Amino acid sequence: MIRSHLVADVEAFGGRFPVYVHTIERPEGLVLVDTGMVESHPLVEDEWRPRCHPDRLPRDVVCVINTHLHFDHCGGNHLYAGLPIHVQARELADARALGDYTVREWVDFPGATYVEHEGEAEVLPGIRLLPTPGHTDGHQSVLVDELELIGGDVAYSFRELGEADTEGKRRVLDLAVPTWLAHVERPHVPRRNS
Repeated sequence: MIRSHLVADVEAFGGRFPVYVHTIERPEGLVLVDTGMVESHPLVEDEWRPRCHPDRLPRDVVCVINTHLHFDHCGGNHLYAGLPIHVQARELADARALGDYTVREWVDFPGATYVEHEGEAEVLPGIRLLPTPGHTDGHQSVLVDELELIGGDVAYSFRELGEADTEGKRRVLDLAVPTWLAHVERPHVPRRNS
């Protein structure tokens, strides 16, 4: 079972923009996809004006998967020090090297335990990482039991996803399964725009 959790919102696109993280219930325990934001930071305060709800972030998890490492997806990573945090190797390298990519101290913190992947990987039985580049070069989505997908920021909206203008968007559209996005509360089966 997948659930969405509204953990923050930011100013974007002329209004308040929700930030959802997702949990996957498994026999091994709860898997958390992205960690949203638990506090603001001077690098994002003026432009994004985040409102954070750290009490809504699930804490009792067995691992974390980051779809990518932009500030609104990794801001709570430090709460999971010592737990495996699964990310594409390219994404972690870019977050550490590129200026203005993210809030670096939200990526590298005491106890950070990243598990770097090069391409597809099965994290737990039925939970598979799929590279979906476009939003970032190292973006990944999470396929659950081949039936549902957590797409992070593969697109901000289903209309944008339907544009099929990146490799990642095309891959998600080809799967044709219910898809959860980081800024939309409920899943939909995405379709190409006509």
